[in-house]
Amino acid sequence: MLEGLETRLDDALRIAREMGSHALGFFRDQALQVDVKTDGTIVTQVDRDTERLGCDMIRQAHPEDSILGEEHGQIDGDSPWRWVVDPIDGTVSFTRGVPSFGVLVGLEHEGVPVGGVVHLPALNETAWGGRELGAFHQLGDAPPSPARVSSTDTLEEAMVCTTSFDYFRDTGREDVHDRLVRACGSTRGWSDCSAVLLLATGRIDAVVEPLLSRWDICAPIALIEAAGGKWTDFKGQADPGCTAAILSNGHLHEAMLEVVKVVGPGAS
Repeated sequence: MLEGLETRLDDALRIAREMGSHALGFFRDQALQVDVKTDGTIVTQVDRDTERLGCDMIRQAHPEDSILGEEHGQIDGDSPWRWVVDPIDGTVSFTRGVPSFGVLVGLEHEGVPVGGVVHLPALNETAWGGRELGAFHQLGDAPPSPARVSSTDTLEEAMVCTTSFDYFRDTGREDVHDRLVRACGSTRGWSDCSAVLLLATGRIDAVVEPLLSRWDICAPIALIEAAGGKWTDFKGQADPGCTAAILSNGHLHEAMLEVVKVVGPGAS
């Protein structure tokens, strides 16, 4: 077992829940102001403040570690550990009063994702996992239970999620979306990190995302691996810096790769 991971994962779970509690206090707030970032995505002051809260808690617990946050960038540390934080994954859902948004807290060791927490505060549901530690799921106040991906092994039976057709359109991959819809038994647009939690707990069979940043994918990579699944970019490479990825139960992965193989621009 990687020394230091278990303690950090426990802290990541605690921090993610505190961040979620803070964000939830502003959920469905009619006075919420939405800004547009230079990359065209939206952000609120709640995103910024939630990330700042999380970073402060991380620095208090592990001052030697680096932190990468979506809203505030990189804080350098001296250890081989880096925390990768998305304070509100699914800001569009958050601002529209849809409860599928979540907090992502990922742990990298020497650049490799090894631990991750996905916390959905509005649904009071959390999944977390780490390398050689397994994966776990908790709904409300129920005791945690092991999290495990599904055993579905054919695309015809598979339920596959992706956040939005818009992302395929914006990356020139409409053809990939069309092939997914035709090849898989069922597709749904259950948003952002909520789909990752569903995959980790065996309720869907794969997630395909054509537009990602490091903070979107770090925690999901570690969680899905811990739950027995597999992930790669669209070329089949395990690149944690990828901008497009498939996460699956493992049984379907090669078939999923055949579906998304690059026809249009870009692959990673």
